[in-house]
Amino acid sequence: MKRLAAAAMPWICALCISAATAAASFAVAAPVAGAASAADAALESARQALAEHAGPAAQAAGARIEVRFPAAARARAGLAPCAPQAFIVPGARPWGRTTVGLRCTDRRWQARIPAQVSAYAKIPVLLRPLAAGTAVQDSDWALAEVDLADWPRGAVADAGQLAGARVSRPLRTGEPVPPDALVAPGRLDAGDSVQVILVGRGFTVKATGKALNAANPGQSARVQLDSGRTVAGTLRNDHEIEVGL
Repeated sequence: MKRLAAAAMPWICALCISAATAAASFAVAAPVAGAASAADAALESARQALAEHAGPAAQAAGARIEVRFPAAARARAGLAPCAPQAFIVPGARPWGRTTVGLRCTDRRWQARIPAQVSAYAKIPVLLRPLAAGTAVQDSDWALAEVDLADWPRGAVADAGQLAGARVSRPLRTGEPVPPDALVAPGRLDAGDSVQVILVGRGFTVKATGKALNAANPGQSARVQLDSGRTVAGTLRNDHEIEVGL
């Protein structure tokens, strides 16, 4: 019996060591899991803050927001010695590459986390290249989902703005139309020759001249008449300027 007991001891001790090792491993793993959970909660707070910041602009463009963080962000958020609150960094854009802040409210700690905010919207995209001065036709574009963050100069989201408009510079296939490349129908540019309607009490006189500033229909435009006189009036949809005398 003594021999059996002695022989059994190494197995018993081995089991004891294994159990102790497992317990130690479990004890170490628990805090790591807790830290990961805290980091995920911090990033979720940051995601919500960025989504709310982009909300008004996204609603105006009819876009849906997606927020992504780089892999290193999780480790950075996990360093917080508290349950941090997210805050928007002053001057942050609504979408594109940006940063979001995390800070403790009960101690001095804060960090900035890089993020990529995408705004996906179905907007007009060109089906063929357009040369400068080309009038946009319905067959020139189709609706496609675009990440507006890829177009920092902006993109025309309302297809109605394309009707009868011209482009002021060459545009490529697959591109949305930047607002600053779109010339509204009836737009007047400085130097354009225009007809001026001079309206007084009981009379109307037509004259010709050159526009001194750019204007869209309904806006004020200054014109130098062929006589040399300068007048100001309102640009009409028929590309004539009405001047009250």
